[in-house]
Amino acid sequence: MAARAVAEILKTSLGPKGMDKMLVDSLGDITITNDGATILKEMDVQHPAAKMMVEISKAQDDEVGDGTTTAV
Repeated sequence: MAARAVAEILKTSLGPKGMDKMLVDSLGDITITNDGATILKEMDVQHPAAKMMVEISKAQDDEVGDGTTTAV
């Protein structure tokens, strides 16, 4: 369920009509982005399956530099 929720969050940022996300961290700093790697990096994920998806995305970004949202 948690992994599906992460995928649903990222799904709307895909493609040429992808929507931006506004992220607010614990300090109140605002980030607006549609980059999957940035969205996942800023999320506080606790569930093990969702954490694994975040790690897959980070590995994809480190190795290729693109396609993080598609990897999830």
